Amino acid sequence: MDLKEIITDLFRIIYVIILIYVAYQIVRAIFGGTWATENILIAGMGVILAGMFTIVSFLINQGKCLGTLEERTKNIGDSLSNLGRDFKEHVSKHKR
Repeated sequence: MDLKEIITDLFRIIYVIILIYVAYQIVRAIFGGTWATENILIAGMGVILAGMFTIVSFLINQGKCLGTLEERTKNIGDSLSNLGRDFKEHVSKHKR
């Protein structure tokens, strides 16, 4: 595991812990109330916002991978075109 994976896993664990804590506070508010409604809404919006950042970073990473794949596909296509052209030249030189 490299440092990036360790940090990503650490943030995932923190996110899950916060999510569980907010869910616990919501259940406590339903059955007897400890948090004010505004605090629950703010915490919920924070969880949603953190989830959105996670999704956006995932989509950016997917976009980079797709761009790399498109570039590799283009390079393979160029290589095949060059190979076909070389083969035609070779056949035309050795035609009987």
